[in-house]
Parts: sequence; C-alpha cells; structure tokens
Amino acid sequence: MPTEHVALRWALPLLGLLAAAPSSAQPSDGGPSLFLVDSETRIRSLDWRFPSGTAIERSRLRERIAVRGPGGFVWLRGALDFLPGISTPEYPPFSPVVLQRDVVRLRRAYRDEGFPNVAVDYHVSLDTTSNRVAVTMVVDQGEPLLVDSVEVEVTEAGEREDGGGLAPRAVDLPSELEEEWSAFLRDLDDVRGERFNAERRTSVLNRTAGWFKERGYPWASAAVAGADTTDLRVRLRLRAVTGKRARVDEIRLEGNARLSREVLLRELAIAPGDWYEESRLVDGEEELYELDLIRQALGDIVEGQPTDSTVTLRYRVNEGLPRLVWGRVGWRSESGVGGEAHWQHRDFLGGARTFTASTNFESGWGALEETSFRSVGVSTLIRQPYFLHRKVALTFGPFARFRDDFRDRSFLFGVETSFIYRQRALEALTLQHELSRLRVDDTYQLTPLSEVVEQGDSVFAPIFVKSIFKLSAAYGTLDDRISPTRGFLVEPSFEVSGPSGISDIEFARFGFRGMSVIPLSRHLSLFVRGTAGRLFPFGRSDPAGEVSRTRAIVGLRDVMFTAGGTSDVRGWGNGLMGSRIPDVGVTEDGTVVASRFVPAGGLARLTGTSELGLPFPFLERPHRTFLFLDAGRVWSPGTVYDPADPELRREGWAFGAGGGLELGTLVGPIRIALAYKLNPVPADLLPPGEVARAVIDGQPLDELETEGRRRWHLHLSIGRSF
Repeated sequence: MPTEHVALRWALPLLGLLAAAPSSAQPSDGGPSLFLVDSETRIRSLDWRFPSGTAIERSRLRERIAVRGPGGFVWLRGALDFLPGISTPEYPPFSPVVLQRDVVRLRRAYRDEGFPNVAVDYHVSLDTTSNRVAVTMVVDQGEPLLVDSVEVEVTEAGEREDGGGLAPRAVDLPSELEEEWSAFLRDLDDVRGERFNAERRTSVLNRTAGWFKERGYPWASAAVAGADTTDLRVRLRLRAVTGKRARVDEIRLEGNARLSREVLLRELAIAPGDWYEESRLVDGEEELYELDLIRQALGDIVEGQPTDSTVTLRYRVNEGLPRLVWGRVGWRSESGVGGEAHWQHRDFLGGARTFTASTNFESGWGALEETSFRSVGVSTLIRQPYFLHRKVALTFGPFARFRDDFRDRSFLFGVETSFIYRQRALEALTLQHELSRLRVDDTYQLTPLSEVVEQGDSVFAPIFVKSIFKLSAAYGTLDDRISPTRGFLVEPSFEVSGPSGISDIEFARFGFRGMSVIPLSRHLSLFVRGTAGRLFPFGRSDPAGEVSRTRAIVGLRDVMFTAGGTSDVRGWGNGLMGSRIPDVGVTEDGTVVASRFVPAGGLARLTGTSELGLPFPFLERPHRTFLFLDAGRVWSPGTVYDPADPELRREGWAFGAGGGLELGTLVGPIRIALAYKLNPVPADLLPPGEVARAVIDGQPLDELETEGRRRWHLHLSIGRSF
C-alpha cells in the first residue's frame, strides 16, 4: 500500500487563522500538497515520542488535546466486535486546524508543569489509498524550572497615604507566634530544588495562608509578589496579607428543626472566645456528620461582617428523616444467599441518640465452598453520640445468633458494650466488652456432644459463659473502604477474657491487619495486605491443667486462627489452608464417609497478599483485571491444641497465585479469581472421603493417587474489592 509523508507546514491562509499559535513542525521529507488532506481524511493512529522523557503521563496528555485516535487493539476489536460490550473501532476525522491548536495546548500544559522551554512538534504520515493519517506528537520538554529560594513578606492591609484605597504594609507577628513562624519558614524550604509548576505554586500559597488561618487570622491570604528567574532557577517572593487576628464571638446554626442548639454545639471543636482556627471549623463539620440524623453540615464565616478582632461563624445543617429502614440481599461463595435488614430511629428519646434493630442471615443456599455455613442473628443497639466528650460514643445492646458452620452448631446470646473514640474517619480506638452464653450442640470434627454427655464426661460441658474485653484501633488514609485506589490502613487489636470467676473461656489474643494501595500509574496499582496473630490460652482453656482437651478446643473455636478463602490466601477454600480434618460419618453398613474437610485452626497466623491491578481490555474504570501472589501460615506451637492427625497437619508456609477480573456494579465490585496452589500437601489434592479412610486404615496419604484439578480453586465475591 503506497504511503506518502506530509509535513504539515500549512499555507499562509491557515497560518493567518492561527497566528497566535504558530507551529514548530518542520517537513520531514516533503510530501503532497495540502489539497490531498480533505474533509474525509481520518486518523488511523495517534502516537507519541518524548526525546527527553515526559513528566506528564500519556493518558493525561490525551485528555488535554482534541485530536483522537481509534484507540488500542484496533485489529482485535474489529475481529471481536460481534461480542457484547466490544465496539467497532472508529477512525475520527482529521483536522489540521485542530492539530495546530493542540500544539498550543501541549505547550501550555508543559509550561504549567514547570518546563518553560518545551518544544512541541508533530509528524503526519498520509496513506492516500485509504485517506488515513498516522499522527505522531513529538514533545521535547527540556529542562525544568527549579525553586532556588522562598521569601515571605508578612503584611496587613492598610489605608494609602494619598487616600487611594488599601495598600499592604509590613507588620510584626505577636511574640507568641514568632518561634512557630520561624519553624514554618524552615519547613517551607523543603520546596527548594523542586520543580516549580502550577501545582507547587498553589501548594506553597495554601500552606502560607493556612498557617495564619490556623492561628487566629480568618481573612489571611497569600500571593506571589515576584519570581526572579535566572538559569532555570526561580527565587520566589510571597506576600502574606494577614488581616486582623480575631476571636470567635458567635456561632450561628441554621437548618436544625429536630436537634436542639445545645446538642449541635456540643459536637463542635470551636467555641466563642477561642482564637479562630480553620481546622477546628472543618472538624466541627465532621463531628456533625457523625450524628446519624445529619445529612449535610457546612461550616463557614458569615459573609459581610466587619474584618475586625472578632469573627462570627455559621453552620448550616440538613436533617434527614428520623426513622429509616434499609437492607440488602447478596451472595457469597462461602455462605450462599444472605442478607440483612435494619430499622433505625435516629433521634431516639432526643439528644441525637440512635436506636437500631437488626437481623441478618446466611442461608448456605448456592454456596460453593466445602466449608459453607448457615447463620441467623438478631440484635438491638443504642448509640449515644456524646459520652463525656464529643469524640467518644457509647453503644450498648443485646444480641442472639444461631450458627451452623465448620466450627460448630451453636446458639449464642448476650450483651455488648463499646466505647468508641473517633478522631477522623479512619482514626479510631474502640474498647468493647462482650458478656454472653454459648450453647454448643455439635462440633463436627470433634466428638459430638451428645455422645460426650452419654459417656458422662464430667470435665466437658456444652455451655460456656464468655466475658471478653477487646481493644482495637484503626489508622489509615484509604480514599474508599469498599474500592480503594490509594492509601493505607492498619488495624491492631488485643483481646483478653476475664475475670476468671465469670468466664469459662480464658485467653489473650493479639491480632494485626494492614493493607496498602499504591498507584503505580493511571492504569496500574499495587495492592498489599498482611495479617498476623497469636493466641495464648490459660486457666480453664489450658489442656495442660485440669480441663479436658476437647472442652478447651471447643471453647476456643471462635478465636482460633484459620486462613484461606476469597478474601484471604487464595487457592484454598474458606479456612482450609492449614491443618484440616475430614467431617466423618459412618453409614449403616459401617462404611466411613466424608463429604468435606473442616479447618482445625491454630494458635498463630501469618499471611500476606500482593495484587497487581491492571486495566480491563476495552473497558474503563472501575472495571479492571489483576494478578496476585498470596502466602500464609497457620500453626500451633506444640501439639496439644492440634486435633488433626499428623498426616493432616500443615504448619509450614503455603503459596497460591493466579489472576482474575473485577467488574464495577451498583451493588459493589464483582470479583472472579482463579487461583493455583503452588505447594500443596497430599491432603489438598485428595477427596475428604479417601483421606478419612486412609487415616483410619493407617495408609500414608502420599501413596494415594492425587487429583490435579484440586490445585485450582475458583473464588467469587460481591462487595469489597480487596
């Protein structure tokens, strides 16, 4: 197919239209006249070249220009356009005028990013047979403009001597602020040597004005007074106009119909008589949002007031309906169809107090995992948003739960009390106490309790009274708990039972969870997650004492560690990464059968997950694909707590790898992942019935023929993306 090259150095009439934006392009090798490019010419491809690299991602550059290519995977999309969701490639029309304007846009974009000597060129290749052009944008960004020094002049608006209005005049800061101001100027030096672009310019100005707004100057502002540039080094001069230093004289409230003024004011971090602080004004908004009845809260300075030594603040709130009903129905591979329903009164007996009645269920219908489970729970909860301090909330309420899962079949009821200290959305400290009574009707991989009772085991009882204190914390910067794109979150916890005269279960338990999302580029992200935990039984839960081993294990089932599952170490079913036991039954003819494995659990746990988020072909965010590598270890130091046969124990590290896709929907991300066990043990690759019979007969598991398909595991989930 003949191809001719056109260097688009346009004719004088066209240049006349674009005199404000002349092109820097030069002909590459000559070419046909301008008349060969007509209204039917289409863009075949759009490429980029950066001789000196680029500080702006290509995706951002494409957003700044009007020229468009047909996109990637053109031939593949053309071959697969009969499939749903895959469109036929479209070749946009080509316009020399638009291309010239894009040159100006790109220059402006790089100058805003701190590259004053950027050179933008383009090359266009015309295929006269198909009347399509291949456009290549060539951007040489050059050397950046760097910050050499920053000086700040502190001024206050005053009257001109000639009576011609206001003019800034130098002022001295109060003596109590001088040391802090000197420290701020030293901190401001951290921009030295950094590229001076529009973002950094705005950041420096906001930092300077913000320093004053945090120390009593509500009308403070900052501007660039001058920028001396020599040899690509800029000496920046800022002027801060402080205005009057002011104390709060009044706080006005607007929009509150149900909640009283006293209830709202107690949630605010600032009060009349305080020096104005912008962060405390914003903190008041966040505290008001914590009241369930408040739908919107906006704090600001009342407009039009005199700029003198006092300032009047205003909070505008929007209240929701006092009563609310909501619920959901969903599906998980571990528990099948499930759901929850809630009824809430958001001003119960006044004072912004919340009363919530809830029920939830997991039916097991449609579950894919061997360790599927069923449960039904009901609870009521009263939340007092202000308990001695505006950042402390008290919750209290009874609960009841029936459960039938790999742990046991049991019924639990009790009461739970929590004190919650919340600093920000992901900064909280919680002290919780649970007093409950647990009745265990059956334990699947241990001796059924009915048999134990019939045998008269005096040291075992199916009833446990639990008194457990838990201290947990959360700290992080995630931008979204459901589908995060950046930030981190760490959640340490500590639990202890007691007093010993009340609790039939005695232990101390340390736990840690952490995750981080690191954006590598516009389309690539790295997700990292890790957990750690250690359980220390003592007293009535210590088999080394007078309590039976069976009773100790049954009582600790809820706090022992497991690993494996859709949101854990993928490649293994729910809880089945560590030691396991066949759930054994015996038929009428004496045949040993087992349809599933159940986790044995352990006293210690370490897991780690890394996931690389990739773009989804043909689909934009929030859809994506991913690759992952997971690792984990669950074990019990010593052997007294491991109920599994030695052949079924796994206390070493296990590794799984695979990939999948994530589809963003209105009900949350739908994730499908296929995982592969990298280092399985024989029990991972054998049916539970064969394992049970081999263990009973004393036959080594490595003599059995394994099933390769059991190396693979499909994980499905709807909800949190990672």
